[in-house]
Amino acid sequence: MWADYEQDLLAVEDRLLQFAGDANDYIRDVTSHIIRSGGKRLRPLLMVISSRLSGYSGPDMTLLSAVVEFIHTATLLHDDVVDHAEMRRGRPSANQVWGNQAAVLVGDYLYATALWMATGIHIHEINDVLTLACRKMSEGEVLELMLDNNLAAREEDYFNVVECKTAALTAGTCRMGAILGNLDPLRKKALEDFGYYIGMAFQVADDTLDYMAQKDRLGKTLGKDLSEGKMTLPLLHCLAHSPTPQREVLVQRIGQGEITDMHLGEVVGFMKTTGSLDFSLERAVSFMRKAKQSLDPFPDSLHKQNLLALSDFIIERDL
Repeated sequence: MWADYEQDLLAVEDRLLQFAGDANDYIRDVTSHIIRSGGKRLRPLLMVISSRLSGYSGPDMTLLSAVVEFIHTATLLHDDVVDHAEMRRGRPSANQVWGNQAAVLVGDYLYATALWMATGIHIHEINDVLTLACRKMSEGEVLELMLDNNLAAREEDYFNVVECKTAALTAGTCRMGAILGNLDPLRKKALEDFGYYIGMAFQVADDTLDYMAQKDRLGKTLGKDLSEGKMTLPLLHCLAHSPTPQREVLVQRIGQGEITDMHLGEVVGFMKTTGSLDFSLERAVSFMRKAKQSLDPFPDSLHKQNLLALSDFIIERDL
């Protein structure tokens, strides 16, 4: 699948570095640090495949692929400040190297640059999609902050955060591919739905992998969400279904902010007892199935098959 779009994705990398290089030295250093650290490039890949599925392969596809990756990168810079993160993709996080102020301000610059880049296409519908996605992502950041260490949090609250922080951008990305291809409203909505469900599946799977993935392949510290008090689906399910003694232990530690990496094994044991990991993975699989179903309006093609394959990869990676 990656080989089918290798040249497209290389062009995206060139565009990312080009726009990063247009800034002053300080911004360029911070931006290049996080861009060159790699990442899955899921959003650019979704942009490329959605565009090609829609019959478009022009330069705006490359530009918008860089735009969505810049927006995603901005959120990573902000997240690391909020979470006091020390590492990002196996390297010191930008806030550790340059400080919180620089990380926040460069994140703001990337948001503004991405939206400015998109206005050059002169398609009003694309501007609407991107600005709405950015608004929802900012809302999601705030909602997640309110959820941290919140013992009253519900699964609905968690899914609301995932919808805003992750699914809004992946849904918008796929819709923009359909817009470039000038598809009819039905297929625009179908691709948007695919992106939405892929985003939901990706984040739920990612949050579950935090407790069960192979440590050397996860790309972040195992149990990182636990140490930061993140109320993700596995933990919420575990709290709701644990026997009273286990729940009291979890409640006490979460409420007092005492959960550390040392408790990871104990918490994972609780999650296995309550079936919380299997439950969370099944929810991710459910979103993945809905993503696949969303592609029914499209005839079979290489690009459709690759989107279906990507759906499977979202669930199966690094388990």
